Formats: sequence, structure tokens, C-alpha cells
Amino acid sequence: MAQDAVALAPAFVLSPSTSGAVFDESAAPGGRTLGMWSQSTATAQMTTPSATGLTLRARGDSCLGAAKVSVAVDGKAVGTATLSGIWANYTIKTALPAGSHSVAITFTNDYRYGSLCDRNAYIGSVTAIAAAPTTTKPPTTTKPPVTTTTKPPVTTTTKPPVTTTTKPPVTTTTPPTTTPPVDTGKCGVNMYLAAYYNNLTATGTPVTSRCEYSVGNTWDAQSPAPGVNAGNFSVLYTGSINFPTSGTYNVNAQTGFVGVQAKIDGKSLIDYWPNQTWGRYHTTTNVTAGLHTVSVAVSNPTKNGHQHFSITPAGTSPASNNGNYFAANSFWNQPIPSNAIVHPNSETWRTMVANDSRNNAINVNSSQWSTGIYKAPAGTPTTTVRVTNSNKTITVPYLSSYKPTPDADAHLSIIDESNGCLYEFQAFNASNKTAIAQASYPAYTGSGAHASGPAHSGGELSYVAGMITPQDVRAGVIDHALRFAIPNNSSEFFYPATRSDGTVSGGVPEGVRIQLDPNLNLDTLGLTPFQKMVAKALQTYGGFNADGAANFAIYAQSPDDGSTYPMSLDALPKSLIGKLRYLAPTFTSTDVQMATMFDSGCQQQR
Repeated sequence: MAQDAVALAPAFVLSPSTSGAVFDESAAPGGRTLGMWSQSTATAQMTTPSATGLTLRARGDSCLGAAKVSVAVDGKAVGTATLSGIWANYTIKTALPAGSHSVAITFTNDYRYGSLCDRNAYIGSVTAIAAAPTTTKPPTTTKPPVTTTTKPPVTTTTKPPVTTTTKPPVTTTTPPTTTPPVDTGKCGVNMYLAAYYNNLTATGTPVTSRCEYSVGNTWDAQSPAPGVNAGNFSVLYTGSINFPTSGTYNVNAQTGFVGVQAKIDGKSLIDYWPNQTWGRYHTTTNVTAGLHTVSVAVSNPTKNGHQHFSITPAGTSPASNNGNYFAANSFWNQPIPSNAIVHPNSETWRTMVANDSRNNAINVNSSQWSTGIYKAPAGTPTTTVRVTNSNKTITVPYLSSYKPTPDADAHLSIIDESNGCLYEFQAFNASNKTAIAQASYPAYTGSGAHASGPAHSGGELSYVAGMITPQDVRAGVIDHALRFAIPNNSSEFFYPATRSDGTVSGGVPEGVRIQLDPNLNLDTLGLTPFQKMVAKALQTYGGFNADGAANFAIYAQSPDDGSTYPMSLDALPKSLIGKLRYLAPTFTSTDVQMATMFDSGCQQQR
């Protein structure tokens, strides 16, 4: 019988190429899977024997309906398949002559419902089902020839790189398990199924489960979900998370009065379980590109607990070539993706913020509640600052002319021009050289986000990131997202934020991205040149919710550092607050090179 021809996942070419990726998955044929995360077509060239059909090995993520694919051979539709959540074979009956054929699989019904679910298709292989050969009985007088079988070549499998993990300081008890097992498929890629338990062991049947974009919260005395205790509960987060590149990743857990255990593909990386602890925990691990299972268990025995967790790629990226702060690929410097969708809670949040009398305009913080930027050339004298929330010190370049903002936040930002390091301080006291909080960032090659730990801003997003600069205003174009703050924040956060200082139940998560209605005709609104510049940036790049504030505000560089603007920085009218929409996240923490308190490139608190 002729041998069946097989095309494995890496043989397929995806169009558009950005709509998915091939990644490692042990259960897939050949250990590799082609993920199709938006509507697209995957095509492979197959040389087949005479065949009676094709066998498609595939699975799907369901979201208000199962994923569906259509199959075509040489441009002719030959069948469809509705994919289950587990690997299965789907037979497509079609007669194929021996020879070369183009096999195309199209994911036809991509769908995402906000934070609840995401429909995806996963292709493992396509196999041509060889037709039974036609045999002729040889004459009885002729001995059939001896058949010589050529031994197939030995297949050499490249062993995957060994994962190197920096062991956390303490490893404790047996990892938690769940009974019954938690099904994470309904949440889709890059989301976590959070299963909540009214016990401290994350075992048994959860009280409730829901899909969440990030791991952790500042729960304090609040119940995290209906029916769940306020304190004396546990939660197990489990997600299928995409790691976009192979390499070193930082695993970060900012923990207060809770127990925590974090794993990737079942391997424990941070283990302070189940006893409550307090600290900033960090380790590194090497991860191959593709989908991996991330699980984080949190045990909260008190009404004071918080946990803020992230996994981020180590390193930095090339600087912007247009003078913007932070790397060219930073989310701050990227326009809103064309496939971004509005979050299901957008209307609730829009109404809450627009109807709040405190939000009387989109105010522009510059002289107060912002920050000046002081650029220290090489050779600038240094000073040591004590950071009171950590009781540690940091040594940075400093001159007496560097002024914190004249408000209760007293922000100060210093860039060491010799190495591009940005040092941000909250409540900086020039007299005794102290600050309440501090964070360090690569000013030109980082992302402008920070793993939770410093607590210098609500979402741990840089003061400088998203700030309107004199350069922007002189150019007449703001080509980056804006940093904004509101008084309506919840304790929930979306990456790139890694914590929240909000307390409003049902409020807006810190880290959420907003967009001004892109269909709004700005020429009809009677805006000043500056207002129109800001409005256009909010349509194109949007803004990220970075902090809490007394009213709706965006940020501009403080003129206290000597900066000057060619025009007035006018507040935008309140009516535009009602034209904002709140977007579902388009990336997760593994996509963002966040700064950490353990980085070696810049000075850190010691």
C-alpha cells in the first residue's frame, strides 16, 4: 500500500502572517502546532499518492460557538470541520490523483467577546489517505521479483534547550491541585481562568471561575467575586500564555499578606505557599517561543492581602528614531492596532467617568501633578537618596537646581545621559534627600512599564511615558499614546500596568487603553490647535490609565525644568469624555520588556 503523505504544522504558510504562529505543544503531531488567532488561511504544498481524502488533526478554542475551518485543495473547496476543544481527527472525503497539491485551511469564524473568551483554531497536521492499490495476480509460472526495501533515513530530533531557572530563596510545601481540574479553554490565549475557593488550599470545587487579563489584585477587605469570602479565600490562575520569543523571562511577584506559588508548564518558579508572606519576589527562567501554561496560586488568609504578578521578557529594544522616550516598539509608541476591540464594560466605564462631576474636562497637568525632566550629563555629581517605603538607598546624578513639582506628589525625574537611565521619585525632599518611592527605567530602550514593586505610581507606569513634551507641541503632532489618570479606578489592573491604587468597586482598571471615537470629525468641534493635536493623538494612539487623580487629567512636561511651549496647553472640553471608548487588551505581560527592581543596567535601591 502507498504511504500516506503528511504535512505537519511548520509546513503551512499563514496569510496574513501576523494572524498566528507555530509553537511547541507536546500533544500536537510532531510536537508543533499552528495557532490561527484571527481569520486567515494556512497553505501547504503536499506530494501525495492517489488518495481518497484528507485527515485533518486539529483543535479549537470555543467562544460563544466552536471554531470552524474550511478545507480547499488546488483552489477547490472540499469540506469543512467544526473543531472541538481537544485534539481530534476530521476526515475530508475527496479524490486526489497522485502528484503535487496545494492544501489550504481557512479559519472562517474568528470571534472574541471582550474579557470573556477568544475563538481560535489550531492545526496539527493534514494527512492524505492513500487509495488502496490495484493488484494484479502474477503468473503462476513466474516467481515474483524480490522486493528490496530501502530503510528510511534516521530522523534526528534537536533536543530543546535546557530551561535555566534562578531558584527563589525559599521552596516550601506541596503545590496546590484542583479537584475537578480547571478547564482553561474557555478563556482563550493570553487570558487567565481565575478559580476562587472559600478555603486556603485552592482545592475542591471553586465557588466561581471567570476569565481575567492579569494575575492579582489589592483585595484588602473586599470579596473578590460573588459568593467568595472577604479574606480566608484562595484563587488559582491558569492561562495559556504566548511567549513571543525564545529567551530569558523575568518572573515577578509583589506579595502582601498572602501565600503565592507560580509555575510555568508545571515547573515551580516562585514558591511561598501556602503561608502568608510579604516581599518582592523575582526569578528568571528561559522559555521557548510559543504557548505555555502559566499557573499562579494565591492564598489570602487576611483582609489585607494583595498580589501583583507578571512575567516579562528580559532586556531592552532599539530606541525610537523620532525623539520619543522609550523604545520604538514600546506600547506607548505604537498606534492602536486595527484589530483592537471595545471592552464589554466600555459603556459602563464611559458612563461612570463622564457622569462624575469631578471630571469637568480633560485637564492637562503640567506645572503641578506632573514632572520635570532633568538630563544629567556625564560627570554630574551624585547624591544618595533614602527611599522610605523600602528603607533602602539609591545613588543618582543630582544638582541642587533639580526641582520636584510643587504639589503633594513632589515628582522628580532625572535622566543620566551617560547611560540613558531614568530615575523617578515620588515625594522627593531636597532638604534631607529622601523620597517615599522610586523606580528606575531605561529611558530610551525600555517600555516605560515596571514590574510591581516600587509603588511610585498607581499602575507602575513611568511618569515620563505618555507625557506631552515641548517637542510634540512644536512639531504639531503627538505621535505616542498619552498618560491619563482619573478618580474612578478599581483595584483591578490590565497589563501593561502591574498594580492599581484604585478602590472603586466596578471601576476602571488601571492599564486599560482608551480611544477617542475615531469617527469623530475634529474639524467640527471648534478646538484650539493644541486641543486638536491631543484629540488626534487620542484617536490614533489612545491613552493608558496610569494613576488615580482628583479629576480626569493627562500630563505634560513641567516647565519648572526650563521647558517652554509655543502655545497654551488648553484643557479639552468635558464633552469629549463621553466620546471615549475603553478597549480590551491587545497584549499581555510576556509582550512587554518591563523594568524590574533587579535589573543591572541602571542604579537600583540597595
